[in-house]
Amino acid sequence: MSSAGSSQNQNLGKEEDYFIVPTGLPSHWTWQDFKDDVRKYVNNQPGWVDIKPSTRPGGGKEGWCRISQREDAERAYNRYAHAKSGVNVHLFATSLKSEGNYTLLRCNCDIQFGVAPGSHSPIRSGIDISAVSASIFRQQQNLLPQVAAPAPYAYAYPAYPMAQAYACAPQYAYAATMPQPVYTATPGGLPVNVGSGAMVTESRGIFISNLSYSATTSELTTLLHSVGIRPLEVHIQKDSRTGKSKGTATAKFGTKEEANYAVSRLNHHSHMNKPLKVRLDTESTIVGQVQGPVIVNGSNSRRVSAVMPPRRSVRGMQRDHADHE
Repeated sequence: MSSAGSSQNQNLGKEEDYFIVPTGLPSHWTWQDFKDDVRKYVNNQPGWVDIKPSTRPGGGKEGWCRISQREDAERAYNRYAHAKSGVNVHLFATSLKSEGNYTLLRCNCDIQFGVAPGSHSPIRSGIDISAVSASIFRQQQNLLPQVAAPAPYAYAYPAYPMAQAYACAPQYAYAATMPQPVYTATPGGLPVNVGSGAMVTESRGIFISNLSYSATTSELTTLLHSVGIRPLEVHIQKDSRTGKSKGTATAKFGTKEEANYAVSRLNHHSHMNKPLKVRLDTESTIVGQVQGPVIVNGSNSRRVSAVMPPRRSVRGMQRDHADHE
């Protein structure tokens, strides 16, 4: 047995994340059940999650969950570490700059197996600290596609007589007329050259996370209507393999003002007993296109063709919300 307290590295930098490894979870749990349980005790969205049958005596499932913040990792550890849980849990830290270097911070082997306080039992827990780094590193390597380099093709090319060289026609230089740049501004005020047929875009959608896995598109649309906004499109993202909800969704609106209003009304809003996290979506919508030079009465100025629908003011959306209530 080795001491878990002596394994704690006090010099880990701020650029680190954490793994919790609980063993003895309910046998019927899926990775979604495990992740949903962790999300109840942390402030930030958990990262990579996996679950598999446990090999230790007693059976059950063994879960792996990556967490970015130390406080969240401690909360998740305390969720499973108490004596009545019957779960053996280990908390690891790893540097984001060096993959495959995992340090054991805490474990409850002393509570579950009666070993010395603060000690880790690799035999009874089935968690070998020295093998954790190598095991995870091999799993990450196996995810990379293995591609064999093509063998060189040996082929003897026949020799052909060289073609007769001819004198090139003289080249003349013409004075080129440089088009004048056309500028627009980003939402932050940064000037951007949108000449040569560039597209003008803006964010008109929102991204919703921490959504209940059982929420439907109809229920989410009803929630948006309840705060006075009418989305053009609502989409709940689903796992391509299982067809189940990922707990995230997107919604698109006719204007960026409606998208901003939706963020202000729904971020941290409780829906199906879970606080939603809402932000502007990174996908942009094309609202105009800068066309090439247009000759009208001797003018060669550029023009912008807009495809923007009529904008709704925030006061109008608030009025819709009051009418809905």
